[in-house]
Amino acid sequence: MSFGIWMGLAAVVCAGVLQGLFAVPMKYAPRWNYEHIWLIYSLTGMVALPWMLTTLTVPHLGEVYSLTPAPVLVRIAGFGLCWGIGSALAGLGMNLVGIGLGMAIILGVSASLGSLVPLVILSPQRLDTPQGHTYLVGTLIMLAGIALCARAGMLREAARGRGESAPHGSFVAGLIVCCLSGLFSSALNFAYAFGGDAGERARSLGASQLWSTGVVTALAVSGGFISNLAYCSYLLRKNGTLGRFAGDGAATGWVCGVLMGLLWFGGQSLYAIGITWMVQLGVVIGWPLLMGMIIVTSNAAGVVTGEWNGVSAMTKRFLAFGMLIVLIALAVLAVAQRSA
Repeated sequence: MSFGIWMGLAAVVCAGVLQGLFAVPMKYAPRWNYEHIWLIYSLTGMVALPWMLTTLTVPHLGEVYSLTPAPVLVRIAGFGLCWGIGSALAGLGMNLVGIGLGMAIILGVSASLGSLVPLVILSPQRLDTPQGHTYLVGTLIMLAGIALCARAGMLREAARGRGESAPHGSFVAGLIVCCLSGLFSSALNFAYAFGGDAGERARSLGASQLWSTGVVTALAVSGGFISNLAYCSYLLRKNGTLGRFAGDGAATGWVCGVLMGLLWFGGQSLYAIGITWMVQLGVVIGWPLLMGMIIVTSNAAGVVTGEWNGVSAMTKRFLAFGMLIVLIALAVLAVAQRSA
Protein backbone atom coordinates (compact mmCIF):
# COMPACT_ATOMS: atom_id res chain seq x y z
CA MET A 1 0.00 0.00 0.00
CA SER A 2 1.08 3.58 -0.64
CA PHE A 3 2.24 5.94 2.07
CA GLY A 4 -0.94 7.99 1.65
CA ILE A 5 -3.13 4.97 2.40
CA TRP A 6 -1.12 4.15 5.52
CA MET A 7 -1.46 7.75 6.67
CA GLY A 8 -5.20 7.60 5.98
CA LEU A 9 -5.54 4.42 8.03
CA ALA A 10 -3.62 6.02 10.89
CA ALA A 11 -5.85 9.11 10.73
CA VAL A 12 -9.05 7.03 10.86
CA VAL A 13 -7.73 4.97 13.78
CA CYS A 14 -6.84 8.16 15.67
CA ALA A 15 -10.27 9.59 14.81
CA GLY A 16 -11.95 6.53 16.33
CA VAL A 17 -9.82 6.78 19.47
CA LEU A 18 -10.65 10.48 19.91
CA GLN A 19 -14.39 9.95 19.46
CA GLY A 20 -14.32 6.88 21.68
CA LEU A 21 -12.81 9.00 24.46
CA PHE A 22 -14.86 12.18 23.99
CA ALA A 23 -17.37 11.41 26.78
CA VAL A 24 -14.77 10.39 29.37
CA PRO A 25 -14.24 13.96 30.73
CA MET A 26 -17.87 13.88 31.92
CA LYS A 27 -16.66 11.66 34.76
CA TYR A 28 -14.23 14.29 36.04
CA ALA A 29 -16.54 17.26 36.59
CA PRO A 30 -18.35 16.08 39.74
CA ARG A 31 -19.74 19.49 40.70
CA TRP A 32 -21.53 19.90 37.37
CA ASN A 33 -24.72 18.21 36.24
CA TYR A 34 -25.22 16.71 32.81
CA GLU A 35 -26.72 19.94 31.46
CA HIS A 36 -23.66 22.02 32.36
CA ILE A 37 -20.93 19.97 30.76
CA TRP A 38 -23.06 18.90 27.79
CA LEU A 39 -23.89 22.52 26.96
CA ILE A 40 -20.21 23.55 26.97
CA TYR A 41 -19.30 20.49 24.90
CA SER A 42 -22.06 21.31 22.41
CA LEU A 43 -21.04 24.95 22.13
CA THR A 44 -17.42 23.99 21.52
CA GLY A 45 -17.84 20.96 19.26
CA MET A 46 -20.98 21.95 17.34
CA VAL A 47 -20.58 25.71 16.90
CA ALA A 48 -17.16 27.21 17.65
CA LEU A 49 -14.84 24.61 16.09
CA PRO A 50 -16.91 23.68 12.99
CA TRP A 51 -17.46 27.29 11.93
CA MET A 52 -13.86 28.24 12.69
CA LEU A 53 -12.53 25.41 10.51
CA THR A 54 -15.06 25.95 7.71
CA THR A 55 -14.37 29.69 7.60
CA LEU A 56 -10.64 29.01 7.30
CA THR A 57 -10.87 26.28 4.64
CA VAL A 58 -13.84 27.23 2.41
CA PRO A 59 -13.38 30.41 0.34
CA HIS A 60 -16.38 32.65 -0.34
CA LEU A 61 -18.39 30.90 2.37
CA GLY A 62 -21.20 33.46 2.42
CA GLU A 63 -21.56 33.21 -1.35
CA VAL A 64 -21.72 29.40 -1.13
CA TYR A 65 -24.75 29.58 1.13
CA SER A 66 -26.41 32.40 -0.82
CA LEU A 67 -26.18 30.38 -4.06
CA THR A 68 -27.41 27.13 -2.50
CA PRO A 69 -31.20 26.67 -2.84
CA ALA A 70 -33.03 27.47 0.39
CA PRO A 71 -34.80 24.06 0.56
CA VAL A 72 -31.40 22.35 0.56
CA LEU A 73 -30.19 24.48 3.46
CA VAL A 74 -33.42 23.83 5.37
CA ARG A 75 -33.03 20.07 4.87
CA ILE A 76 -29.43 20.14 6.10
CA ALA A 77 -30.34 22.15 9.21
CA GLY A 78 -33.48 20.07 9.80
CA PHE A 79 -31.64 16.77 9.70
CA GLY A 80 -29.00 18.36 11.92
CA LEU A 81 -31.73 19.34 14.39
CA CYS A 82 -32.89 15.70 14.52
CA TRP A 83 -29.30 14.55 14.95
CA GLY A 84 -28.96 17.03 17.81
CA ILE A 85 -31.86 15.35 19.60
CA GLY A 86 -29.93 12.10 19.30
CA SER A 87 -26.81 13.82 20.59
CA ALA A 88 -28.60 15.17 23.67
CA LEU A 89 -30.06 11.72 24.33
CA ALA A 90 -26.60 10.17 23.87
CA GLY A 91 -25.18 12.13 26.78
CA LEU A 92 -28.12 11.19 28.96
CA GLY A 93 -27.98 7.55 27.89
CA MET A 94 -24.24 7.20 28.53
CA ASN A 95 -24.76 8.79 31.93
CA LEU A 96 -27.31 6.05 32.72
CA VAL A 97 -25.69 2.91 31.30
CA GLY A 98 -22.00 3.86 31.06
CA ILE A 99 -19.82 5.18 28.26
CA GLY A 100 -18.73 1.93 26.61
CA LEU A 101 -22.07 0.13 26.62
CA GLY A 102 -24.00 3.28 25.71
CA MET A 103 -21.69 4.04 22.79
CA ALA A 104 -22.03 0.50 21.40
CA ILE A 105 -25.84 0.61 21.52
CA ILE A 106 -26.08 4.11 20.05
CA LEU A 107 -23.61 3.45 17.24
CA GLY A 108 -25.15 0.07 16.50
CA VAL A 109 -28.65 1.46 16.06
CA SER A 110 -27.39 4.52 14.18
CA ALA A 111 -25.22 2.52 11.79
CA SER A 112 -28.00 0.07 10.97
CA LEU A 113 -30.67 2.71 10.40
CA GLY A 114 -28.28 5.11 8.71
CA SER A 115 -27.64 2.46 6.06
CA LEU A 116 -31.08 0.88 5.81
CA VAL A 117 -33.46 3.85 5.99
CA PRO A 118 -32.11 5.74 2.94
CA LEU A 119 -32.35 2.49 0.97
CA VAL A 120 -35.98 1.95 2.01
CA ILE A 121 -36.97 5.58 1.28
CA LEU A 122 -34.97 6.30 -1.85
CA SER A 123 -34.74 2.88 -3.52
CA PRO A 124 -37.22 0.43 -1.93
CA GLN A 125 -36.98 -1.85 -4.98
CA ARG A 126 -33.34 -2.58 -4.08
CA LEU A 127 -34.38 -4.32 -0.86
CA ASP A 128 -35.01 -7.48 -2.90
CA THR A 129 -31.43 -7.52 -4.25
CA PRO A 130 -28.18 -9.01 -2.88
CA GLN A 131 -27.27 -5.58 -1.51
CA GLY A 132 -30.64 -5.15 0.19
CA HIS A 133 -30.45 -8.66 1.66
CA THR A 134 -26.98 -7.88 3.01
CA TYR A 135 -28.24 -4.71 4.69
CA LEU A 136 -31.07 -6.68 6.31
CA VAL A 137 -28.71 -9.43 7.50
CA GLY A 138 -26.31 -6.81 8.91
CA THR A 139 -29.17 -5.13 10.75
CA LEU A 140 -30.37 -8.42 12.25
CA ILE A 141 -26.82 -9.27 13.37
CA MET A 142 -26.54 -5.79 14.90
CA LEU A 143 -29.77 -6.30 16.86
CA ALA A 144 -28.42 -9.60 18.18
CA GLY A 145 -25.21 -7.91 19.30
CA ILE A 146 -27.12 -5.08 20.99
CA ALA A 147 -29.30 -7.66 22.76
CA LEU A 148 -26.20 -9.38 24.17
CA CYS A 149 -24.76 -6.04 25.29
CA ALA A 150 -28.09 -5.22 26.93
CA ARG A 151 -28.02 -8.55 28.75
CA ALA A 152 -24.55 -7.74 30.06
CA GLY A 153 -25.83 -4.39 31.31
CA MET A 154 -28.80 -5.99 33.07
CA LEU A 155 -26.51 -8.49 34.79
CA ARG A 156 -24.27 -5.60 35.89
CA GLU A 157 -27.28 -3.71 37.27
CA ALA A 158 -28.45 -6.80 39.13
CA ALA A 159 -24.99 -7.26 40.67
CA ARG A 160 -24.91 -3.65 41.81
CA GLY A 161 -28.44 -3.95 43.17
CA ARG A 162 -27.19 -6.57 45.61
CA GLY A 163 -24.66 -4.08 46.94
CA GLU A 164 -24.71 -0.33 46.69
CA SER A 165 -27.36 1.49 44.73
CA ALA A 166 -26.44 1.73 41.07
CA PRO A 167 -24.84 5.10 40.30
CA HIS A 168 -26.12 5.08 36.71
CA GLY A 169 -29.81 4.83 37.61
CA SER A 170 -32.25 2.62 35.77
CA PHE A 171 -30.60 0.48 33.12
CA VAL A 172 -33.84 -0.16 31.25
CA ALA A 173 -34.50 3.58 30.96
CA GLY A 174 -30.92 4.09 29.81
CA LEU A 175 -31.27 1.34 27.20
CA ILE A 176 -34.40 3.00 25.79
CA VAL A 177 -32.70 6.40 25.74
CA CYS A 178 -29.65 4.96 23.91
CA CYS A 179 -31.84 3.26 21.30
CA LEU A 180 -33.73 6.52 20.71
CA SER A 181 -30.40 8.32 20.48
CA GLY A 182 -29.23 5.91 17.80
CA LEU A 183 -32.49 6.42 15.91
CA PHE A 184 -32.16 10.21 15.83
CA SER A 185 -28.36 10.21 15.40
CA SER A 186 -28.66 8.50 12.02
CA ALA A 187 -30.14 11.77 10.69
CA LEU A 188 -26.64 13.24 10.28
CA ASN A 189 -26.06 10.81 7.42
CA PHE A 190 -29.21 12.15 5.76
CA ALA A 191 -27.85 15.72 5.96
CA TYR A 192 -24.93 14.65 3.76
CA ALA A 193 -27.14 12.51 1.51
CA PHE A 194 -29.58 15.34 0.80
CA GLY A 195 -27.17 18.28 1.06
CA GLY A 196 -24.85 17.57 -1.84
CA ASP A 197 -25.74 20.82 -3.63
CA ALA A 198 -24.02 22.87 -0.94
CA GLY A 199 -20.78 20.91 -1.30
CA GLU A 200 -20.89 21.29 -5.09
CA ARG A 201 -21.32 25.06 -4.73
CA ALA A 202 -18.31 25.18 -2.41
CA ARG A 203 -16.13 23.25 -4.86
CA SER A 204 -17.23 25.43 -7.77
CA LEU A 205 -16.06 28.49 -5.81
CA GLY A 206 -12.61 27.08 -5.06
CA ALA A 207 -13.00 24.78 -2.04
CA SER A 208 -11.00 21.55 -2.11
CA GLN A 209 -12.67 18.15 -2.18
CA LEU A 210 -11.39 17.54 1.35
CA TRP A 211 -12.94 20.62 2.99
CA SER A 212 -16.02 21.22 0.83
CA THR A 213 -18.21 19.00 3.01
CA GLY A 214 -17.54 21.44 5.85
CA VAL A 215 -20.36 23.63 4.55
CA VAL A 216 -22.76 20.76 5.26
CA THR A 217 -21.13 19.75 8.54
CA ALA A 218 -21.10 23.24 10.05
CA LEU A 219 -24.74 23.93 9.21
CA ALA A 220 -25.95 20.47 10.25
CA VAL A 221 -24.20 20.36 13.62
CA SER A 222 -25.29 23.94 14.32
CA GLY A 223 -28.84 22.73 13.83
CA GLY A 224 -27.97 19.98 16.28
CA PHE A 225 -26.73 22.56 18.76
CA ILE A 226 -30.19 24.11 18.85
CA SER A 227 -31.65 20.83 20.14
CA ASN A 228 -28.95 20.50 22.78
CA LEU A 229 -29.28 24.14 23.82
CA ALA A 230 -33.04 23.79 24.24
CA TYR A 231 -32.78 20.66 26.39
CA CYS A 232 -29.90 21.91 28.52
CA SER A 233 -31.66 25.26 29.04
CA TYR A 234 -34.78 23.43 30.17
CA LEU A 235 -32.76 21.42 32.70
CA LEU A 236 -30.91 24.50 33.95
CA ARG A 237 -34.21 26.29 34.56
CA LYS A 238 -35.89 23.23 36.06
CA ASN A 239 -33.02 22.48 38.45
CA GLY A 240 -32.14 26.12 39.16
CA THR A 241 -28.45 25.41 38.59
CA LEU A 242 -27.39 28.18 36.21
CA GLY A 243 -25.07 29.62 38.86
CA ARG A 244 -22.84 26.56 38.80
CA PHE A 245 -21.18 27.82 35.64
CA ALA A 246 -19.29 30.22 37.92
CA GLY A 247 -19.39 28.34 41.24
CA ASP A 248 -17.01 25.92 42.96
CA GLY A 249 -15.45 23.47 40.51
CA ALA A 250 -16.54 25.54 37.51
CA ALA A 251 -13.01 25.82 36.10
CA THR A 252 -12.70 22.02 35.98
CA GLY A 253 -16.11 21.75 34.35
CA TRP A 254 -15.27 24.27 31.65
CA VAL A 255 -12.01 22.50 30.85
CA CYS A 256 -13.73 19.12 30.68
CA GLY A 257 -16.54 20.45 28.48
CA VAL A 258 -14.17 22.13 26.04
CA LEU A 259 -12.01 18.98 25.97
CA MET A 260 -15.08 16.92 25.03
CA GLY A 261 -15.73 19.28 22.12
CA LEU A 262 -12.11 19.10 20.98
CA LEU A 263 -12.07 15.29 21.11
CA TRP A 264 -15.37 14.90 19.27
CA PHE A 265 -14.78 17.43 16.51
CA GLY A 266 -11.11 16.46 16.23
CA GLY A 267 -12.25 12.91 15.50
CA GLN A 268 -14.75 14.16 12.90
CA SER A 269 -12.06 16.18 11.12
CA LEU A 270 -9.43 13.43 11.21
CA TYR A 271 -11.91 10.96 9.73
CA ALA A 272 -12.60 13.30 6.79
CA ILE A 273 -8.86 13.68 6.20
CA GLY A 274 -8.23 9.95 6.52
CA ILE A 275 -10.81 8.75 4.02
CA THR A 276 -9.61 11.39 1.54
CA TRP A 277 -6.04 10.09 1.78
CA MET A 278 -7.27 6.52 1.40
CA VAL A 279 -9.05 7.37 -1.88
CA GLN A 280 -11.21 4.37 -2.97
CA LEU A 281 -10.34 2.37 0.14
CA GLY A 282 -11.83 5.14 2.29
CA VAL A 283 -15.42 4.23 1.53
CA VAL A 284 -14.70 0.51 1.84
CA ILE A 285 -12.90 0.24 5.17
CA GLY A 286 -12.84 3.78 6.58
CA TRP A 287 -16.36 3.78 8.03
CA PRO A 288 -16.32 0.31 9.70
CA LEU A 289 -12.81 0.99 11.00
CA LEU A 290 -13.99 4.26 12.59
CA MET A 291 -17.06 2.64 14.19
CA GLY A 292 -15.02 -0.30 15.42
CA MET A 293 -12.34 1.90 16.97
CA ILE A 294 -14.97 4.05 18.72
CA ILE A 295 -16.63 0.98 20.22
CA VAL A 296 -13.35 -0.65 21.28
CA THR A 297 -11.94 2.59 22.71
CA SER A 298 -15.08 3.60 24.57
CA ASN A 299 -15.38 0.17 26.16
CA ALA A 300 -11.70 0.13 27.11
CA ALA A 301 -12.24 3.54 28.70
CA GLY A 302 -15.29 2.19 30.52
CA VAL A 303 -13.30 -0.71 31.93
CA VAL A 304 -10.39 1.52 32.97
CA THR A 305 -12.69 4.00 34.71
CA GLY A 306 -14.42 1.26 36.70
CA GLU A 307 -17.76 0.85 34.91
CA TRP A 308 -17.47 -2.96 35.07
CA ASN A 309 -15.81 -3.39 38.45
CA GLY A 310 -17.30 -6.10 40.65
CA VAL A 311 -19.20 -7.98 37.92
CA SER A 312 -18.95 -11.70 37.26
CA ALA A 313 -16.91 -13.37 34.56
CA MET A 314 -20.13 -14.41 32.83
CA THR A 315 -21.25 -10.77 32.61
CA LYS A 316 -17.92 -9.80 31.04
CA ARG A 317 -18.27 -12.65 28.54
CA PHE A 318 -21.72 -11.39 27.54
CA LEU A 319 -20.23 -7.94 27.02
CA ALA A 320 -17.24 -9.17 25.01
CA PHE A 321 -19.36 -11.44 22.82
CA GLY A 322 -21.92 -8.68 22.27
CA MET A 323 -19.19 -6.26 21.19
CA LEU A 324 -17.78 -8.87 18.81
CA ILE A 325 -21.20 -9.39 17.22
CA VAL A 326 -21.64 -5.60 16.83
CA LEU A 327 -18.25 -5.37 15.07
CA ILE A 328 -19.20 -8.26 12.76
CA ALA A 329 -22.46 -6.47 11.93
CA LEU A 330 -20.50 -3.32 11.05
CA ALA A 331 -18.37 -5.36 8.67
CA VAL A 332 -21.47 -6.83 7.01
CA LEU A 333 -23.00 -3.37 6.58
CA ALA A 334 -19.71 -2.15 5.09
CA VAL A 335 -19.84 -4.98 2.53
CA ALA A 336 -23.38 -3.92 1.60
CA GLN A 337 -22.22 -0.30 1.28
CA ARG A 338 -19.34 -1.37 -0.99
CA SER A 339 -21.73 -3.08 -3.38
CA ALA A 340 -23.88 0.07 -3.68
